[in-house]
Amino acid sequence: MRFFTFNYMTYKGLDAVKAIEDYGVGWCTLPNSECDPTDMASDYQDYIDQAVLADESGFDGIAVNEHHQTPFGTMPNPNVMAAAIAQRTSRARIAVFGNALPLRSTPLASIEEYTMIDLLSNGRLEAGFVVGGGPEYYNFSINPTSARDRFAEGLALARRAWAEPGPFRWDGEHYQLDCVNPWPRPIQQPHPPIWVCGVGSPTTLEMCARENLGYMGVNVNTGHADFVGQCEYFRSAADRYGRAYDPAKMGWLTHIHVADDDEQALAEFSEHAAYGGLLTRGFGGPAKTFYPPGHLPPDKLAAWERKTRENYTGKAMPGEAPLMGTPDTVAKRLIERLRDYKIGNVVMAFQWGTMPQEMVMRSLRMFADEVMPIVRLEMDGYLDDLYPDRTQSEAAKGAVG
Repeated sequence: MRFFTFNYMTYKGLDAVKAIEDYGVGWCTLPNSECDPTDMASDYQDYIDQAVLADESGFDGIAVNEHHQTPFGTMPNPNVMAAAIAQRTSRARIAVFGNALPLRSTPLASIEEYTMIDLLSNGRLEAGFVVGGGPEYYNFSINPTSARDRFAEGLALARRAWAEPGPFRWDGEHYQLDCVNPWPRPIQQPHPPIWVCGVGSPTTLEMCARENLGYMGVNVNTGHADFVGQCEYFRSAADRYGRAYDPAKMGWLTHIHVADDDEQALAEFSEHAAYGGLLTRGFGGPAKTFYPPGHLPPDKLAAWERKTRENYTGKAMPGEAPLMGTPDTVAKRLIERLRDYKIGNVVMAFQWGTMPQEMVMRSLRMFADEVMPIVRLEMDGYLDDLYPDRTQSEAAKGAVG
């Protein structure tokens, strides 16, 4: 069982209530005059310090991701942050979940930057790729209707560029390259572990099972039953392609908060959750700014928006026990979830909204010291019994994808 920390790296210096009242949005068109660069610089240092603590505390990996033009997530190029974290850490995997391939003029940009991170971290990179959300397509003035086709082609190019010696020519529908010959090459051969990050699309799950890639479920407001269904679909798809299911090939992102008692944990999280929830306004809104025509069918857009606004509350998942409380409470609830999912990776956001640094660090330490050993022991035994041939140990060395 592998444990990753995760951080949206939210800008904390905004008066979110006033900003939403004034502008109605938290994405794309919220004026960047609302950002104080000095505050953001301080936040970045705090977030890197959190990553260092995770490395020192025994977490298996540290994860970052990509968003654009929003205080919700301030890593328009997560590869820059991954490189910075790589220089402050020594053992944890560096996971980028992920790069939005269709937004780049050529996938070679991600391939080359990822290779540099792998070298800078001495072979610790986990390379994630995403289609990207609607706001990103609005930001870049890119037609989203061809996004999945461009993503599939870009991913195929990335895999070939890493695995096949260059130079070679690529003549695709969306990318035409006379010379594919990326220098340097990664330490991990034929390439770093590849993850496709998604929110439960059957098309994405099917592709990962077919191509033997890792799938990382990154929609934290997906309910328990929904993610159980995604896991079942992935396992059945692997079986259809004649491949034994490997729990190391699947992961799940969630919020976690640990404190001295259950009420304290929920109260602390709730106090800061509203900030993050306010900033999601606009991401799930109906205007073309946030979901340009063609990115999602109308019924899925409406359902996504409704679920987002319901779930970004103190309880995070209505009707379900939150993963917040004492170490015993969190361990029990996390084991229950993971046993239902039958997966080998969990990615946890300890930082949320305006949560102060000392609160995050305390929660992270308590999880590492009092929760992680219990969950790891329980889940390693559980998965070993279910899947005696699983390749979890190899996955930690770069076998995924």
